[in-house]
Amino acid sequence: MGTSDFDRSTTAAGTKPRPPGGRARLAVAFVTLLVVGTDLFVISPLLPGISDQYGVSAATAGNSVTVFSLAYMAGAPLAGALADRLGRRAVLIAGLLLFGVANAATGLSPDFAVLLAARVVAGLAASSITPSVQALVGQSAPAERRGSWMAVATAGFLVSLATGAPTGTAVASLFSWRETFVGLGVLAALLGGLNAIAWPRGAGTAAPAAATGGPQPLAGPRLVDKVRAVSVTGLWAFAVYSLYTYIGTGLSEVAGLSTGWVATALVLYGVGAVAGSLSGGRLADRFGTSKVVVASLVLLSALELMLDAAFHAPGWVLLVVLGLFALVSYPCLPAYQSRLVGAFPRNTGSVMAWNSCFMYLGTSAGSAAGGALLSSAGFSWIAPVGAVAGLAGALVYVRWALPHEAAVPIASSRALHR
Repeated sequence: MGTSDFDRSTTAAGTKPRPPGGRARLAVAFVTLLVVGTDLFVISPLLPGISDQYGVSAATAGNSVTVFSLAYMAGAPLAGALADRLGRRAVLIAGLLLFGVANAATGLSPDFAVLLAARVVAGLAASSITPSVQALVGQSAPAERRGSWMAVATAGFLVSLATGAPTGTAVASLFSWRETFVGLGVLAALLGGLNAIAWPRGAGTAAPAAATGGPQPLAGPRLVDKVRAVSVTGLWAFAVYSLYTYIGTGLSEVAGLSTGWVATALVLYGVGAVAGSLSGGRLADRFGTSKVVVASLVLLSALELMLDAAFHAPGWVLLVVLGLFALVSYPCLPAYQSRLVGAFPRNTGSVMAWNSCFMYLGTSAGSAAGGALLSSAGFSWIAPVGAVAGLAGALVYVRWALPHEAAVPIASSRALHR
């Protein structure tokens, strides 16, 4: 059976050839995840306009975010299974085209009910895009640089965390919220064509086990194996976003910072998150994913406790600790994604889909827990709970997350387990 240009078997020297056009594909993956992330984060400043347009309350307008997230979590496992069966490239392109149509329909919705339906379709489409991109990048990367490639792709989503809301504000001030979604729809359709060119036919299709010349990969992992593996990502997301969701409240109400200082702190956090993600990939390639994942989760917990104390320190101290918190938190994500690609080489699409699902689930659960603590026990209790979740993630990774028989490609097994 033929293979794509990056799914060839190892050469006589025992090393996997560097895929041609790798940088171009990585750039396409970065932009794709940037657009998907922007769609999620751009809506916050647009909610007042949506509320006024349809005569609904701000809380009701916020349901457009909720239905998108729920649809994403519900659709991700199905999309991942389809990607394993039909190919990640095909599912990615179909998802981007559907994503474009759903966003255009959002901007052109005649009433709020249609808008909600369009956001459901957009969430389902997004659930097929993100894990497919991650699986394609992970499988196309040279084994010795998989972590770095995963980090660059993930950085696209993280950059949208800092640019999504300002982009929505700028476009809405020049036009309206409708043009924002229509524009995203056009971008998604263009990216569908660009991804079709960037990824060759058959891309992301796992090569037969015998072709690797190494250990036989885990055949047909059970659902419990997949959920067990991605639980680490859920705990990481809980630890980070239980605090981050309410960081603005803490900066203004607890630390007493001005609006300008709060904006500076959030930009610093975004820079730290991107830098941490990029460095995490390189560190994983050099020292092994296990060391990076465990160190990131443990340091995350320690810095979260330090950050809790820093809210009562001078402003510059708080900003430094906040930046360090982001810097040590985000190496975990690309490192662990790289580990999942190696552990489930024949089921990468479905595993990455479950991973994305649990990241959303952990984020939602963390936000809910943080809100409950904020309203009952107070802001100071959020960080300790998040720190416990981070330590739990490290423990789960070491003792329980991955089945012992999960194989990694022979070329990368040494780096993964150092």
